[in-house]
Amino acid sequence: MTVWKMAIGSVVTALVLASCGGSSGDNGQSCTPTGGSTSGTPTQTVKLVADPNTIGKYDPANVSVKVGDTLAWDFQDNTVQHSVTSDDSGVFDSCLQNAGAKFMVTFSKAGDFKYHCQIHAQMLGEVKVS
Repeated sequence: MTVWKMAIGSVVTALVLASCGGSSGDNGQSCTPTGGSTSGTPTQTVKLVADPNTIGKYDPANVSVKVGDTLAWDFQDNTVQHSVTSDDSGVFDSCLQNAGAKFMVTFSKAGDFKYHCQIHAQMLGEVKVS
């Protein structure tokens, strides 16, 4: 019985680790970015960078823009993939991206838009649109 538990634990661990890494063109997933684009002229830019105290961070984590402004996220962390995923489902989602990617969202209405990284729970950000 113990051997089976160890075998199952090993398989689960391998699957979890495989989902957090990789550098394939489709980012190892079947996610399709929504609510944004990879081109345009941003009003502001948030950098996704490595952080020695965590897995990564948004820099800056909180930004303010006006209705009609375009915000870009610039993926600069070359150690691990990250995403820009709105807390409200379906608003915007970059999917997991590697360093060098850009994701842009044009905000067409006022409000507070909180977001996070799909695989790094401590990576949180907020866009305040006025």
